[in-house]
Amino acid sequence: MASKPLVGPHGGSLEGVSAVCRRIGANIRIARRKMGYTQEGLADRIDLSPNFIAHLERGSRKPSLDTLMALSRTLEIPLEDLLGTDPAPARAPAEGPMVRRVFRLVREAPADRVELVARLLEEMRIGHCKVAVRPRRGRRASRRP
Repeated sequence: MASKPLVGPHGGSLEGVSAVCRRIGANIRIARRKMGYTQEGLADRIDLSPNFIAHLERGSRKPSLDTLMALSRTLEIPLEDLLGTDPAPARAPAEGPMVRRVFRLVREAPADRVELVARLLEEMRIGHCKVAVRPRRGRRASRRP
């Protein structure tokens, strides 16, 4: 006996809905982590419960359009990327000691310096600011005869 296809309240097919919700949830999780937010921190910023954010990330709840737009704004990710077909690995934070160092320095910096760093990074991202970074060198040997 063949199983009946899943049908929504208005007759539309529900097959694939859970896969779409899981994909959106994965994109939310990646973007949230990239921004350095906890589920609680993100929930506070968009006035939702942390439990609801957890359900969204697992794909067990369907977000409304208003929720998706709030997530897109807060996570600074285009709506189309949030809905994208694949989780956005290019948007995941890079790992490594340099990234950890930058995050530590930003966490410890005064608010006005954090704003300055954010503006500098935005300018670099859009190409208006060309910054040449020279690699650190070890101490030079003394040049005494």
